[in-house]
Amino acid sequence: MIEKIKKVNRASIETANREEYTTFSLANVEYDFGMLKIKEIIDKTTNMIFISYKEKLLTEPITYIVPAVWGERKDGKLTTIQREINRRIVPTIDGIMEILELEELHGAQRFAIGYLIRGLLISKIAYMIEAFKNQGFKENNSNNKEKDLLNRIEPLGNA
Repeated sequence: MIEKIKKVNRASIETANREEYTTFSLANVEYDFGMLKIKEIIDKTTNMIFISYKEKLLTEPITYIVPAVWGERKDGKLTTIQREINRRIVPTIDGIMEILELEELHGAQRFAIGYLIRGLLISKIAYMIEAFKNQGFKENNSNNKEKDLLNRIEPLGNA
């Protein structure tokens, strides 16, 4: 029975040379826990950043969040709020790397994984900002039927 479950839940990812396959079991408890923990960390971090800095994030261009997540700006220094956001982002990235057991990565490997994580964080925060702006616009320019429809749409916290 257990073997049957493992076969049903097995996934294969074909590598670039199309001859080798990497497999992992979706029934693996550690894997499931790790992925759920990563999702929880990302959701909590993005929600906390959005809630804590909502007023500033809504008044700045959407690109304001990018240097905050990266901790660097091309044209000058980070604002105080961008530095605060970055101080909350760095432990999130480190925690995800630890869960994925990627502490031993070097140079370009570490940068590549960090790049993907930062991109996800930026996307989620940017989505929350834009969804909140759109929600506010619709609420200010609509009748009650549209407000009821909007309230049924997925809450921002699940973005």
